[in-house]
Amino acid sequence: MKTFSVYDIVHKMIGSVHPVGDSAIDKERFINLVCQSDLLELLFQEIHEVYDQNKDSHEESCRRCAEKARDTLKEIIDFYSDKIN
Repeated sequence: MKTFSVYDIVHKMIGSVHPVGDSAIDKERFINLVCQSDLLELLFQEIHEVYDQNKDSHEESCRRCAEKARDTLKEIIDFYSDKIN
């Protein structure tokens, strides 16, 4: 039995986001892109909530999650800030 990653499942559900130059296909791809963008926004918000709600926790496990969330967001910001004008 083949196992699928979370990425594989999401990609299969949303579909391709890459336009091909055919307006009929690209209309669907645009909708897919909007769905993917909406999902990313929700995921980033949730990661930020983990950071914000746990950064000052007295519990080590909560602070560890906050640090991971912070590091993840910083890596994303640092990587894409150089690539988008």
